[in-house]
Amino acid sequence: MPTQFTTPYSFSVGQPIVSSQHNANWQAVEVFVNELQSGTNINAGAIGSTELEDGAVTSAKIAASVSLTTPILGVASATSINVSGNVVYHLGTTATITNYTLLNTDDGKIVEISSASAVNLTIPTDASMGANSVFGGTGIPTGGQITIIQTGAGQISVVGASGVTLQCTPQTVANIGKLRTTWSAATLIKRATNTWVLIGDLAA
Repeated sequence: MPTQFTTPYSFSVGQPIVSSQHNANWQAVEVFVNELQSGTNINAGAIGSTELEDGAVTSAKIAASVSLTTPILGVASATSINVSGNVVYHLGTTATITNYTLLNTDDGKIVEISSASAVNLTIPTDASMGANSVFGGTGIPTGGQITIIQTGAGQISVVGASGVTLQCTPQTVANIGKLRTTWSAATLIKRATNTWVLIGDLAA
């Protein structure tokens, strides 16, 4: 709903109206209406599904470029998004120079480790990761992906913590996968609860 509008002057029944005050009231109405058209004087959250008739907003009325306050599409009800044409997106990066344990917030990111000596990237259990404030539940949801890049000479070992299953090829030690060399990259994919697969440039 719009914010409350109050005329600068009020009149009583049977009393004369001063023309300047009458004009001032109409001028105030004009300013208020013009501001409504520009989006001013509308309370936050005032326009929702119950205030709009079906079909009231068409795609032609939506700007070509829409900035989303929380850019999450389809989380509430959709399981897929059909797209025609190119999709351009940019991954965030977590960079470190030492051992690293994955966080919920690494979902969809690149994790770069630049170390001169061997390091471990540990996959904790969903319970250890804790509540996921974006998708609900605990840990990274099934289907989540994380890209790992070894930017230093120190070999990265991806290690599943106790209770976590990690599968990859080649794999000589259960629940451990190793990137091959500097600038090797691999992708972790969440297959199920506490179950991951590692694919990419790996070594035995």
